[in-house]
Amino acid sequence: MTRAPLLLLGLSTSCAAAYLASVAAPRASLNRLPEARPSVSIFGRDATCLAVGAAIPSPPPLRSAQPPAATTSPTAPELYERAVLLQQMRRRDESLRTFERLAELTPGDGRVWMRMMTLHKLERRWGRAEATLRRGIEALPQNALLRQALGDLCRERQRWDEARAHFAQAARLDPQLRSVYDSWGRMEASLGRHTLAAELLQRGLELEPTARTYHALGVLQDSKLGQRDKARETLRRGLRLPDEHRNPQLLHALGKLEAAAGNAPAARAHYLAAIDAAPSFTMAHLALGKLEEGLGRYETAARVYAQGATTLQPDGGMGPVQLWQSWARMEQRRGRPLSARRLYERACRHHPKDARLLSEWARLAAELGDPAQARAIFPATSRLSLGYLSATSRLSL
Repeated sequence: MTRAPLLLLGLSTSCAAAYLASVAAPRASLNRLPEARPSVSIFGRDATCLAVGAAIPSPPPLRSAQPPAATTSPTAPELYERAVLLQQMRRRDESLRTFERLAELTPGDGRVWMRMMTLHKLERRWGRAEATLRRGIEALPQNALLRQALGDLCRERQRWDEARAHFAQAARLDPQLRSVYDSWGRMEASLGRHTLAAELLQRGLELEPTARTYHALGVLQDSKLGQRDKARETLRRGLRLPDEHRNPQLLHALGKLEAAAGNAPAARAHYLAAIDAAPSFTMAHLALGKLEEGLGRYETAARVYAQGATTLQPDGGMGPVQLWQSWARMEQRRGRPLSARRLYERACRHHPKDARLLSEWARLAAELGDPAQARAIFPATSRLSLGYLSATSRLSL
């Protein structure tokens, strides 16, 4: 067929040419991608092709996106990243299963055993945590950190001799491992072996000075070894570390040292600096409040207690029970029982499950001649702590 009859049918030149080309081309050409050339629209000026029912060549099939390749097994780094993310999302069982799979794939990765141990400890599965560490040590007998972790676990379970043996083994495996001397030294200090503890902490500082270890050694020197001047210098060295000049724990320890030495102005300055660095640091508020109370500066002490008790904590709550109790007890000692009673009532609104706080409030209510309130408070106290049941028998309500 020539182009003329097609033109008589009302087809445009371009549409007629397209039709003739389709008839002449072999069928196989329909399965080939067209050569790159300007496309011809059939919906613009050539729409008459459709109106007269002329045969329009089927467009060549478009190359569709290939289906994704079959999912391959994740690599060990990908599994580790997923397990850590699950742990951060508190999906601990899933995280643990993923780490277990990793332990089979890469038993030589000490981080996996440590993570698994931590997950078991978070669920208070002490036996499984220990078994995990022993499996890790079996796979990595030269890993000092795993050995130290087992020592820490034994220390937490008060198996002192085992803990000491594991710490010693970790130190032999890696004499440069600072953290083992910190853990070991703190354990010995808690057991009253103060000289050995100081030696271990000092060894850790020689390997890597840290504010944490300077704090532990300074407190030990001051409170247990009677080495106040050494302790003062130790704590100051900690403050001279990079970015530690406002460390609240070190400042608080220096404040306690100066208070014990009778240097109230220096103690006050250190406590205030600690509070300025960490406004929710309870121990600094308590120490400063007691210092001012001991000096007879009751209004100042009340302001300190109030500031600490009403400062929002990281968890969003008010200050801890100890600050409210210290504040209320001071009011009682000052002969202001009604003020103390109001403080107990306020404190119990923030800490309704503290048995000791409730017991003190009830006892004060009874002393003030309000047995009805005391009777109302004590049942809640007894439900919270059987240790306070005997308190009811000491009140003649």
